[in-house]
Amino acid sequence: MGRRSLGVLILLLGLLAPSGLAQSFDIVKVADGVYAAVGRAGVASNGAFIVNKEDVLVVDTHFRPSWAKDLIAEIRKVTNKPVRYVVNTHWHNDHVQGNQAYVSVFGPGVEYISQHSAREDMVGKAIPSVQEQLTKAVPDRIASTEKMLAEGKTTSGTPLTDQGRANLTARLGSDKAYLEELKSVQIALPTITFERSLVLYKPDRTIHILFFGKGHTRGDVVVYLPKEKVVVTGDLLTNGIPFMRDAYPSQWIATLDSVRNLDWNTAATGHGPVQSGKEQVDKLLAYMNDMVAAVKDAIGKGMSLEQTSASIDLSRHKDSFPAYAGNPQGFAAASKSAVERTWNELSGKIPN
Repeated sequence: MGRRSLGVLILLLGLLAPSGLAQSFDIVKVADGVYAAVGRAGVASNGAFIVNKEDVLVVDTHFRPSWAKDLIAEIRKVTNKPVRYVVNTHWHNDHVQGNQAYVSVFGPGVEYISQHSAREDMVGKAIPSVQEQLTKAVPDRIASTEKMLAEGKTTSGTPLTDQGRANLTARLGSDKAYLEELKSVQIALPTITFERSLVLYKPDRTIHILFFGKGHTRGDVVVYLPKEKVVVTGDLLTNGIPFMRDAYPSQWIATLDSVRNLDWNTAATGHGPVQSGKEQVDKLLAYMNDMVAAVKDAIGKGMSLEQTSASIDLSRHKDSFPAYAGNPQGFAAASKSAVERTWNELSGKIPN
């Protein structure tokens, strides 16, 4: 597995840490028949579902098949109609590893939909990372946690507090359960792919699945409902600076601008709460424009990556993202990663 995929894995595993790990969702009705599924603590990534006259379409399937089954249970509280379509907004494991749950519950008639490149990356990156998690990443994390609990101190030697021990104990239980679940994970691949757009004409609504260009990955799509004025964005839009390890930041700006220019009032995002209006997408665009312009300027002056990172100050944007409220270190870390990825992209070190 490549270093980019491993980076995604490590970050996402970190999101599965402490505090109770409620394996469920807050279901938010955003329009008639349209629901966002906002992951509670521990679940992290979001999904959505659209109840049509005859069937249901689901967007994204989370890190664990068991969480996908939790969402199926929530869907059944709303309707007894079968899930016929599953859209994967991109290839990252926290959005596709639950795919298999839908075919296991609703049978082989379920169609999985993605952009061409997302399917290729599911084959080349997401599936290999399942094996990496199973054989190395999760066992190593479990061993590290057990060592800290046995020694009563963190990896840096700091004595564990009662809360720290409780958090590690919760994480250990979650990781052991996840390791068992990984043994049966087989990511169901898209059965339908497209290049730029796919439209489902249902009796009660039209569902647009749109690819505007590279962004968070090379194959991100959004699900757009023009009648309801709702967009489901995947990780093109979150409540923070979206993860950039596989991104194309300079191209993301145009992609995000195209999403912004759709006629919508409500965004169900890949992480964080449902967003009303376009204030947050505007803040992300302002950040991205400033960040990319600063990196271009630094490269034009012949600066190295280290010099570029040291020269760019994006702190004026730190209050733009709810995800970093009271956490300036989180903003700084996300910005450092964004600058690094942008420098590599604009320096030609990432295949276009």
